[in-house]
Amino acid sequence: MIEARLNDKVDFIVLLARSLQRCGAAAHHLERALSSAGKGLGLGNQYLAFPTGLVASFNSGEDHRSIVVRFKPGAIDLSKLSKIDEAADEVLAGRLTLKEGMVRIEEINKQGDDYHWILQIIAYALASAGFVTALKGSLLDMLVAGIIGVVIGALDVFGRRFAIHEQLFAGGAACLATIAVNVLHRYLPSLTPDLVILAAIVVLLPGLTLIIAFVELSTRNLIAGTARLAGATGDLLKLVFTIAITKKLMLNTTAFTAGAGATAVAPWVEVLGVGGLAIGFIILFKVRPKHVFSSFIVSILAYTASRFGSERLGTELSFFATGALVAIISNSIAKLLLRPSLITLLPGIILIVPGSIGYRGMTSMFQNNVMDTVQTSFSVMIIAISLVAGLFFGNAVVPPRRSL
Repeated sequence: MIEARLNDKVDFIVLLARSLQRCGAAAHHLERALSSAGKGLGLGNQYLAFPTGLVASFNSGEDHRSIVVRFKPGAIDLSKLSKIDEAADEVLAGRLTLKEGMVRIEEINKQGDDYHWILQIIAYALASAGFVTALKGSLLDMLVAGIIGVVIGALDVFGRRFAIHEQLFAGGAACLATIAVNVLHRYLPSLTPDLVILAAIVVLLPGLTLIIAFVELSTRNLIAGTARLAGATGDLLKLVFTIAITKKLMLNTTAFTAGAGATAVAPWVEVLGVGGLAIGFIILFKVRPKHVFSSFIVSILAYTASRFGSERLGTELSFFATGALVAIISNSIAKLLLRPSLITLLPGIILIVPGSIGYRGMTSMFQNNVMDTVQTSFSVMIIAISLVAGLFFGNAVVPPRRSL
């Protein structure tokens, strides 16, 4: 009887782990969430989480059990993460039995997206067009990036039904964007090719993965952090290699250019563009509709703090201050509304992560520009460390309500 109860609790923990990992929970968040749940169920428990697996040990009295679980890397889904968090709370509070909780979580896992597929495609366009304004591009750059974003979004939405989609989507999207931009550039000379390519694939850049990797390394989750850092580097290399090869085949050797200078959009257009960028990522992160407003406000505050802070405080201090601000606000909202802080934290930092700088560094490497490669890579490291330090400082000022 005791062993059966232990198995029921372990089965619940394993289902919770699989579900949270599928929603994109980082290793340190996952370990703390599972540890809290295990203690709530009266279990002694230890965990070693990494992006593709979990090793766990449980004991209840004289009964012990160890498990090894293999995961498939998940994508961020803040809607299901929030619902799963609520279901786990119900179980730990005794309002649901273990079996009822498992049924509830399984139902959440089977639910469709909160946003219609059309909105998901539009989100790609909003993110791509909005990113152009952040890089001081022109209205033409915005229009072309938005159109290519629609095509890439459609490829993602309709390609998910095929098993090969996961392996080919990122490379295929980068190749498509490069071909489209270089063909259009022949008829639209004022177009800024590399800026538009970067904006078109901004959703695919592993900037957030890079930040999560540094957080995991900083929290002594060395296996998870190293694996995630290697994965982010591999994803970035795949994108840059695809773009470089495609440009080579099209006999295009144009170097990377950051902006369009005199043709940059007006400030009011930048405001609208950044708003669209924030909304695009909120939809792509699948934030629950009732949480959209708070996520949007935090995103805009983060971008504004980074945008104007860098002019007065310098890059390092600006990112530190922005990370601290986002963590403090997110943790405060989480405590007030009794929900995971990740709901506002991830949309808040995605607008300022150094994914585009990493792309430029890799591009310089393929152009045999060693000094630019070293300089931009070092800049990515400094920005990532500053942002992570700010997040830790913010968590120290206003501690998270709990693990997520």
